[in-house]
Amino acid sequence: MGGTRHDDGGWDPGALAWLREVRDRWRALGVLGLLEDTVAAVWERNVSRHDPEVAGDTPVTLGITSSENLRTVLLRAAPEWEPRGVLIGAPWNSLAVAHEAVVLHLMKAPDRAGSRPDFATLRWVGEVRGAAATVNGLVYAPARDDRTGQLWFDGFGVPPPTRPVPPADGHVGLRHVVLVWTGAAATSTTAGWLAVPWEHDAGPTWLAALPLWAHGPDEVPAPRRVPAVSLSFDRVAPDPAPPPVRRA
Repeated sequence: MGGTRHDDGGWDPGALAWLREVRDRWRALGVLGLLEDTVAAVWERNVSRHDPEVAGDTPVTLGITSSENLRTVLLRAAPEWEPRGVLIGAPWNSLAVAHEAVVLHLMKAPDRAGSRPDFATLRWVGEVRGAAATVNGLVYAPARDDRTGQLWFDGFGVPPPTRPVPPADGHVGLRHVVLVWTGAAATSTTAGWLAVPWEHDAGPTWLAALPLWAHGPDEVPAPRRVPAVSLSFDRVAPDPAPPPVRRA
């Protein structure tokens, strides 16, 4: 999976402009704040109880547990947001947030990503996110200049998709975005990026990405680690007997 360069000048210009509009609208509505707060709270809580030494926890279990917790917590908030035109659901067991014909999917980047995912190598996982990228690929063709120096089409012997005629209102036709978030177990910090997945016959890529937040160690301090204590049952003293009741 490829991706365009990470500076604003390297992303597909049409997709980047559309993504900025989505970010601004969703931020003003409070949806991005909801996602940021939930990701940060869930990650900090799970890191605090992460126990590789005693419980045998691994980075995989930490990521899976956090993703499941995110889905559960955000689904609980769904009734509160529906009157505002924001739908939160889990079709095919994959969390999705929809507002004004745009659907957002969540995805945790691998641990090696640090606070800045490498969109040149980052791959989305799951049928729902894959289908979202395919839908974007069917309705939007990247600008030809954005493919300069990349083997998006020439290397596969596949002609580029026909660029759809833009409607009068300038709408580019894209519908799906992915909130890519990272988490550091050592510091309980998180970072979030909003990105546009895209896939066509030539293969998958990311058309654009924008940073949303990055909580440093001083802003979200890691909870103090509580050492686990293991006691043998034969060393645990029984509860003391209650004192006798004096009769008058």
